[in-house]
Amino acid sequence: MLSIGCMLLLIGGQGYWLLNQYRYTNEAYAEEVRRRVGEAIAANDSLRNYQREQQKEKNVFWYSFNTNMDMVTDSLTGQTETRVNIIVRSGRRQPDGGYSEDDALTVDSICLPGEKPLYDLSLVNKHVLELCEPFRLAQFDSLLSVRLSGTRFTTKFTTTEADTVYQFEPVVSRGGTLFRSTVSVLWPYNPLKRQLVRVEVIVPGSMLLLRMGGQLVGSVLLIALLGVCLLFQIKTILKQHKVDELRRSFTNTMIHELKRPVQTLKMCLAFLGDSRLRADEQETSRVLADSMQEADNLSAYLQKLRDMTRTDDERIPLTLRPFDLCPVVKKLIRLQHIPDDKLVTFETHFDPAPMSVTADPMHLSNILSNLLENAVKYSGPSVHIVVTCTLSPHRLTVRVADNGMGIPSAEQSRVFDKFYRSVSLSVRDIPGIGLGLSYVKLLTEAHHGTVTLRSQPGKGTEVTVEIPQ
Repeated sequence: MLSIGCMLLLIGGQGYWLLNQYRYTNEAYAEEVRRRVGEAIAANDSLRNYQREQQKEKNVFWYSFNTNMDMVTDSLTGQTETRVNIIVRSGRRQPDGGYSEDDALTVDSICLPGEKPLYDLSLVNKHVLELCEPFRLAQFDSLLSVRLSGTRFTTKFTTTEADTVYQFEPVVSRGGTLFRSTVSVLWPYNPLKRQLVRVEVIVPGSMLLLRMGGQLVGSVLLIALLGVCLLFQIKTILKQHKVDELRRSFTNTMIHELKRPVQTLKMCLAFLGDSRLRADEQETSRVLADSMQEADNLSAYLQKLRDMTRTDDERIPLTLRPFDLCPVVKKLIRLQHIPDDKLVTFETHFDPAPMSVTADPMHLSNILSNLLENAVKYSGPSVHIVVTCTLSPHRLTVRVADNGMGIPSAEQSRVFDKFYRSVSLSVRDIPGIGLGLSYVKLLTEAHHGTVTLRSQPGKGTEVTVEIPQ
């Protein structure tokens, strides 16, 4: 939970950082739009001046301006101010050679110390340029579209109120939503007449995200790496939890399974320690047989554990030699332990004798013994077991089928795992430590063979072992 919490905090922090980067990119793009609009205004003014020079020979316009400045001291504050009065007159040439006065602009303003004076000649030149060559939106749009290639924008003329202060600098404002914002640039192309052009630029979020491509890819990769590490950590923790549960279950099962033969051996030793009981030769023989059987069971458990742990470090040594399989199978069936409360019948099918196979006799006997033991153990009061052995030129196939309990389909892929036992079985119901089929698989693969299983709950199980020859 702490890892998941840290992961969520890191993702949240990364998302917050990306959001701020997006906003910063949006602001940077707004400044870029302002700069490109300024470049388009300058290019447009340059083109208008050129067009004006081309028309100069016609001498269509005339203009003149006078500037009067007075230093005035405020009687209340004692502050010195500059009072500016600008008069710009312009007109057109008449057919009779005279000139008419069509426009007269008078500007009165008070300029405080440190402020930009209104009598700046560039302002007058902008006004005169507008008189000679008016600002045309079509021409400006074509120049701006080159500088804002692939970006949607609109332009229109606007003016400020007559009683407002003069606007000399462009103003940039942003609106819209986070992922579909707009940038508005209000640019005064003729401040003395309060004439401005408004440029509205639509900024799609996809364009800003493309500009943040490197940061986005890096963040996504970082988040993906954190996610993979977290999943690996969770998987490791769950695996450790599973191993811990498996260890506890294995310990409990081993204690239960080893306790039975040990107690039986103790009982047999107690019987043999009583001289009066030893007088009964028949009973003594039975006790000795039981002792040997429990000792064999104990030895078999330890043999399985030794082979299963050895496979983690080294391969199981094999002693391969040819031998006849039929007597081995018949002997295993004859020596198979049958509980008193079960009715077990066997059916065998062999290829025409002799069946000379090449394998490790001891390990192949262990494979068959485990399959027969499972068929007897995981069945009801009555079970019929069919053992089929076929030998082809390059493969030995052994099938052990029964009509016992069967295995649910959800568990069939796990029955070959070490120490796995069905969740539907209780330790006290059917003894075992979950090594039977995993031991069969281990010995079969040591022979470079394969083992497969088919089962249906309530109908039985068939295990097939194939060993190359």
